[in-house]
Amino acid sequence: MFAVEGRLVRWVTRHRVRFSKYAVASMVATGITQLVLYGLYSSGGFDATSASAIGFVAGAVPHFVMIRWWAWRQRGMPRLTRQVVGYLVVTGLGGFVSVGLTTLAELVFSPLVVDRDARTLVLIMAYLLGGLPVFVAKFAFLDRVFGQVYEATSSTSVRAANPVAPGTTSS
Repeated sequence: MFAVEGRLVRWVTRHRVRFSKYAVASMVATGITQLVLYGLYSSGGFDATSASAIGFVAGAVPHFVMIRWWAWRQRGMPRLTRQVVGYLVVTGLGGFVSVGLTTLAELVFSPLVVDRDARTLVLIMAYLLGGLPVFVAKFAFLDRVFGQVYEATSSTSVRAANPVAPGTTSS
């Protein structure tokens, strides 16, 4: 158990800047998701599944843009299809868990919590708890998807400005 924790700590330490940016982008996206979920569900016009799914998409789109451009400093089109597919797979799985837990929470707590606003808060907590277990694993996967291009674009090489062949002089 301690060996796994030690490796995780070393890995996160090596990736702390990207991980920090990923965490901030995730918090922003989660905030967007929760605002949409709260607005749709508390109004009474949507059930938990629909409200959390719409909220998930509303947060996932800016999250992709933020992590691609800011956390992994990706620009342009290289590997965009691979990145979008990788992001959709891992984020979709996490979203499926969060939406599923939100739906389950509505089924369990609807008979127990009559007030719609209180029930909305329960659903928000269920959604958030569903995302916590996959947070670090999701970063690790996305680091593989985005990180290969990141490593290639962030490395620098030193070259002479005007190389001169041996034995020649400049006048």
